[in-house]
Amino acid sequence: MERAKSISDLAAAVDDRLKREGTSPGVSTIARLLEVVYFTSLKTEEGRPVQARIALVNPKSPDPDRPPGPNADRWRITQLAVPLPLTVSNLVKLSKAADPWSSCLAVYYDSSRELFIWGLVDQVVHFNTYLVHEKAHAYAPPGLFQVIALGTADLSVYREHEFIARLAQDTLSKRQSDVFWSGPVSDCLDMGIGPYIETVWREVVREERAPYVKKWVKELRRTHSWDATIADTWIGTMCRVLISIQRYRHGGALLITRSNADLSIKYRISYPRLRTALTRLWTARLRKWMADEEIEPFVDGGNGDWIPVGEYLDKEVAGNDEEDIRDEVTGCVRFISSLSCVDGLVLAGPDLVIRGFGVEIRTRKEISAVYLASSPNAAPRSLKKVDPNHYGTRHRSMMRYCFAHPGSLGFVISQDGDIRALTRVGNKLVMWENPKVLDFTKSYRRQASFSIPKEEWEEWQSVYKP
Repeated sequence: MERAKSISDLAAAVDDRLKREGTSPGVSTIARLLEVVYFTSLKTEEGRPVQARIALVNPKSPDPDRPPGPNADRWRITQLAVPLPLTVSNLVKLSKAADPWSSCLAVYYDSSRELFIWGLVDQVVHFNTYLVHEKAHAYAPPGLFQVIALGTADLSVYREHEFIARLAQDTLSKRQSDVFWSGPVSDCLDMGIGPYIETVWREVVREERAPYVKKWVKELRRTHSWDATIADTWIGTMCRVLISIQRYRHGGALLITRSNADLSIKYRISYPRLRTALTRLWTARLRKWMADEEIEPFVDGGNGDWIPVGEYLDKEVAGNDEEDIRDEVTGCVRFISSLSCVDGLVLAGPDLVIRGFGVEIRTRKEISAVYLASSPNAAPRSLKKVDPNHYGTRHRSMMRYCFAHPGSLGFVISQDGDIRALTRVGNKLVMWENPKVLDFTKSYRRQASFSIPKEEWEEWQSVYKP
């Protein structure tokens, strides 16, 4: 039987990561800091667990990597006039003034290795909006590492943009599964991503009054990896929906499938706005980029006082459209995630058109086993057989459906915030825990072609008409 994990295991994982850069303060110091945050998370305020974000930052050198000309939204640290010992009681009190979504407490240790709270970090909201795919970039947070407690006995540790480890009760996770970019989950999503990309390019060239557009489309599709970049927006939006459902702490489920079989849809709707907005978003971005490229030779050639009026107007209009559409996408994400608060799952097609909510799965045939995958590709040696009865009703019903309907993709979000992805691989029902939904360092992006055969495209169009 596997041993339950504890704070010492989390501290060892953090220490091991920091030692690679020669920056660890020592496993005992890390463990003491984590213990205080852990016990603070067991406290409640008005019936809710205390949430906190802590950064280990040296007050003598709080910002060693400060850029020469930082943007106005970069974080700063405001010092406390009198530092406070890092204790559970002090952390509970100060956490009320440091909402983890917006702020962070700066902590360090003295010559006796006693920990103390010495400041508050502002502008953390920008890093958080970056993590949930609502912002294109953000400054890395300060300190050697950050500890975040967003639930009871649930601690996550990060180093700048990098996930280090998470201790959820007695389970330690050292990696997040990047299932959205390779493997069976990615393959299921491609059924929607491929047509989406083709639709974007068709919409771009539909603008006949700008003849330079067709020239650029041909060039871009031949020499650039725009398809993968467009796919990134689709997948990021998918992750935003899951994160928004997670925030409710209500539990929920999202099922992506072509079929309505074995489903009882209590509230039928047709909500294509998210798909349409994503198409318009990239149409605007590409038109803006192309107009910019047409203008650039005039500027670089010293003729900045004389630029093509039509191309300039195209750029400005597309830029304004892009900003408005980004807000529209955010509204769509919030709308869809709120549907999960009704009992039952949210039903979507591969194109992310929402077809119903409050959906009940009617598949009755139980499965004897589910296989936990430790790799995105679900390689046989990475699979661990587990008993489905170890999971709750919401999980087991999704397991039954995804096994009975190959090609379907299910996401289940538990009340404590855990996200799991499920789909059938061969004759096995495979499940991935802790998928990488937060936008940490984009170490790679798949460069696969998303083009699809003409026959498949026509079939897709007949089922999912705009």
